[in-house]
Amino acid sequence: MSFMFSRLGRYICARIIGGVAVALVAVLAAILLIDMVEQMRTVGTRTEMTLLEAFRLTLLKTPMLIEQTLPFVVLAGTMMAIIGLNRSSELVSMRAAGISAWRFLTPAGTVGLVIGVIAITALNPLGARLFREFESGREDALSDRLPTAGENGIWIRQGNPEGQVVIHADGVDPSGTRLLGATFMFFEMRSEALRFTRRIRAEEAELKPGFWQLTNLVEATPGGRPVRQTHLAIRTTLDATELINRFVTPATLSFWDLPGFIHEARAAGFAPTRYELKWQSLLAYPLLLAVMAGLGAAFSLQLQRLGNLARWGAAGVGIGLFLFFYSQLAGAFAMTQSVPAAVAAWSAPLAGMFIALAMVAFLEDG
Repeated sequence: MSFMFSRLGRYICARIIGGVAVALVAVLAAILLIDMVEQMRTVGTRTEMTLLEAFRLTLLKTPMLIEQTLPFVVLAGTMMAIIGLNRSSELVSMRAAGISAWRFLTPAGTVGLVIGVIAITALNPLGARLFREFESGREDALSDRLPTAGENGIWIRQGNPEGQVVIHADGVDPSGTRLLGATFMFFEMRSEALRFTRRIRAEEAELKPGFWQLTNLVEATPGGRPVRQTHLAIRTTLDATELINRFVTPATLSFWDLPGFIHEARAAGFAPTRYELKWQSLLAYPLLLAVMAGLGAAFSLQLQRLGNLARWGAAGVGIGLFLFFYSQLAGAFAMTQSVPAAVAAWSAPLAGMFIALAMVAFLEDG
């Protein structure tokens, strides 16, 4: 660790940070261009949208996209920095002075770790908040073609062979399981036709495992007088997990909000697998960036005079892509509850760490 605070360690860190900054600017420019074209294609073809409006939507989505691409930015930036040291013969001088290849992992891993901590504590909350504004702005832009919750509310239907219940709500709270201003319309199957039987207007309807819990409601039947009640439970076959996934996406929940949301969902008897996977992925994110920086350094330490530097660099990029697809596959297994969310989130960073250590051991010790 003392090497980190030495003049040489600080110099290597500065070069790596500079490489990451250059890679980030390049990726950011590509994100802005590609996503703005995508907004014009998906939203602009359905409604009138100016270039300025498309650029605004893209800016709202950019922090989340940066978070998703940051592992590759760190990998590319670290490789650029170490290869730059290699081509300027600085790496040769450092190795000739007796600096071990293991010491190059310390600045690279530390930079990746610090960037990862900043990303999950600051960039992720900002991205979650702006992504909510992005979804709202996109709905406003499509409001003349698509109904929004603010205009026509939310519609849900549940049913069985004996009848159906049509549910309308003015809105939904952030948990995704509590409807505000809910109206339940009951239809029974009679003579092979659905007939309206009763209507319930509730101030609030919360979905519990197997039933709706209604609060402050008024029940009315055809030809009957309205009846007021404080509480009422109505059986339902709706899957609460599907309802949560419909109204609350993991991208709109920040690093600080996820633990409370997961705790409340578990206390209500739901299985918030998507959100547990997101939470564990964020916890593993600093290690992932440290591993990507370590891989970038490990696959760039081959001295230029020995040749095959481009081949080693391509191998490093290939390993980074492999870890990305591996994490996606592990996440898919976690969504089906085949593996725990923690295993799916942490397996890719740990695998990358072992690959980087094995690579440095091969270069240093043969």
